[in-house]
Amino acid sequence: MKLKALLTAGAATLCLASPSLAQTYTMTASADYSGPFADVMPNAMAGLQAVVDYWNAEVGEDLGVEVDLKIYDMRYDSAVIARTWPSILTSDEPIMHLGFGSPDLVTLMGRLPNDKVPMLLGTAMVGLVWKPDGWHFSIRPTYSHEFAGLFSHLQGETGGTLKIAAVSTQNQAGFVDQVNGVKALAEQYPERFTVTSTQWADTSPVSLTSQVRAALEDAPDVLLVGGTTAQVIAAAKAMDELGQRVPIVASTHNGLTEVAKGIPLEQIEGSFSAFSFAAPGKEDLPIRAVFEEHAEEGEWGLIAAQASAQAILALRVLENAIADVGAANVDGQAMYDALLGHSYSEDELLGALPTLDYDASAPFPVGDIKATAEVVQGGEIVTVQSEWFDVPVIDKW
Repeated sequence: MKLKALLTAGAATLCLASPSLAQTYTMTASADYSGPFADVMPNAMAGLQAVVDYWNAEVGEDLGVEVDLKIYDMRYDSAVIARTWPSILTSDEPIMHLGFGSPDLVTLMGRLPNDKVPMLLGTAMVGLVWKPDGWHFSIRPTYSHEFAGLFSHLQGETGGTLKIAAVSTQNQAGFVDQVNGVKALAEQYPERFTVTSTQWADTSPVSLTSQVRAALEDAPDVLLVGGTTAQVIAAAKAMDELGQRVPIVASTHNGLTEVAKGIPLEQIEGSFSAFSFAAPGKEDLPIRAVFEEHAEEGEWGLIAAQASAQAILALRVLENAIADVGAANVDGQAMYDALLGHSYSEDELLGALPTLDYDASAPFPVGDIKATAEVVQGGEIVTVQSEWFDVPVIDKW
């Protein structure tokens, strides 16, 4: 009987040490497999899953913790999110939600402080949600900050005043906000930047020839088109019709990779896409190596790089939460406190993001904000430079 007792105790000890009995925490994620971003979603979710798999194997196992990533097809639809979120709260009890865009913000930002679940987005913010004490955060600053980083770089190369014309959509609040943020930049630094005009257009225009003609009358140095891919394509075609060429500046959701699906890159030679996570083609990028080793599907590119950056920050926050409260005690409050209570270095983030700091004053990184950009050069998409751009301080608009 004594031998049997010893064997039973030994078996129990082995069970306790088994990875299957590790502390498991759930992170949930919004996907869009049937809406406007369905074509890029496999790559985005592959980025999230690859980094979670890497972390579970390389970090979580040593901490006795495992992250279970649960992905929900929210269709980029606020109604679907509103209908799904209550069941996520009760069945999954997530310590953090990885959001995808505006529908997540519109639906959840008002209730997250009560639900005590922080949300981390991979998309850029807008000034409209620049409010204190929220539980909605992004790995990126506002679109206007990202554009400002590129504009600052371009202005520094040439000196003088950088002249910016904009094409946007008047009935889309987020797109108008992008322009308002750039106008705030110009108002604060009038010796460096000026917004020559704003031309309003449909989100899916048949032609932008009249708007682009009007914009080019002021001889701008760049044409900001931060709205839709269709607008970028129409602006490029308009310049071809007019026999003129001014670099277009877009973001990620309507950037160079997406535009290249509709027109040859030669038609947007010299144009830019500005953002604030590492460009997928950047040299010596550790997060890319993680994706290539752990991704079971999907292709590396802009959306996979964005999702991978989102995931690695969330997991580094979890590491700090574990250090702060213990592996068995992490909840949404602990994750919120860890995000705001620690700095996250570029090395910790595997080069995917610049060093980040957060506080309760804004839903995006504060302090020394950085950005980067890609450019079409010789008919190929390349990184503008290996170093981050410094983003000028912009007062809240």
